[in-house]
Amino acid sequence: MYKVVWDMDPGIDDALALILALKSPEAKILGITTVAGNAPVEMTSVNARRVLECLGITNIPVAMGAAHPLNRPLEDALSYHGSDGLGNCGLPSPLISLHLLKAWDFLARLVMDAPGEVTLVATGPLTNVAYAFELHPELAGLLAGLVLMGGAYRLTPYGKGNRTPYAEFNIWEDPEAAHMVFNSGVDIFAVGLDVTMDPATCLNSQHLEQIRARHTPAARLAAQLVEYEVKYHGCCRMHDPLALAVLLDDSLLDFTLAKVEVVKGNNWDRGITRILPSDNLQLIHVASAVDGHRFLKLFLSRILEE
Repeated sequence: MYKVVWDMDPGIDDALALILALKSPEAKILGITTVAGNAPVEMTSVNARRVLECLGITNIPVAMGAAHPLNRPLEDALSYHGSDGLGNCGLPSPLISLHLLKAWDFLARLVMDAPGEVTLVATGPLTNVAYAFELHPELAGLLAGLVLMGGAYRLTPYGKGNRTPYAEFNIWEDPEAAHMVFNSGVDIFAVGLDVTMDPATCLNSQHLEQIRARHTPAARLAAQLVEYEVKYHGCCRMHDPLALAVLLDDSLLDFTLAKVEVVKGNNWDRGITRILPSDNLQLIHVASAVDGHRFLKLFLSRILEE
């Protein structure tokens, strides 16, 4: 079982990934940190707690983090995720209070309490992680690993941008933070658009009908989230659930070991994740193939079980 600290910006796909994690014995979530990305940080902090409470979970602490990227104002994705960030699903306001610590200090405390045992999952912009590594320089060396959703590496026909023609949203939102994290020395598994935009990983209207047929809290919430995506975007992309899948069944994905440059700044090439010739320094594992059929089978089996 993986001990997980999760940095997220829910977001429809973050919420689906969180539901998947809560239904999976392979991962034990020690705590959640929230960051601005898909929505402002106040909203992502509410949404994480709304999802937890919807599934009857009240013992996973949530700590709020950065309200904007390191060097620029936030440009959220509410136009994609709905005005509440969760496909306008109408969940009630949470009763759980936020943790008193800021996200980066909370993250550091959880890792330092169990050195070498905690895996960090990051499915939003990497702002909180960059702050944590900067304020606690020993932290990268104490993590068991970092699994992130981010980047477009041109390793497959799908490895193109979704925020610009060249850059994936999470990396584009805060490329300076991504640069810091990618060069931190932590063992990174990066799941990018090369696999998450593969049509074989996408939930469609037939999958939605399967989910609707179940009436558990998890299935009801998943159905609302998927329905919004299918209605407005044609299918439901599974970016963040695919990152989590690295911990649930690593045979679902193939990885290439590569040196990655993150383009910083604010020019047309902002946020590009460029694979460079290897010099054996700070290599990261980049997802290069996925068994979409088996992934969706795993996702649906977990979501639909009683």
